[in-house]
Amino acid sequence: MLVCDCMGIEYDEIKEAYKKHGDDIEAISEDTGAGTACRCCLHEDCDKVDLPLPNAIKKAKEESEF
Repeated sequence: MLVCDCMGIEYDEIKEAYKKHGDDIEAISEDTGAGTACRCCLHEDCDKVDLPLPNAIKKAKEESEF
């Protein structure tokens, strides 16, 4: 699932960054590059991606709780 169109970041990369940084969106963004160009994916209503960054972090959190 595409999380950041500009940087080509997929959900799996966000999931790995979540393991290192928890739900710290700034650290995840810095680590992966997601949200550093046009910044659209930082907003839940972004229509350029499959899963905007905040939602990707929530999904990674939910998946890590199992």
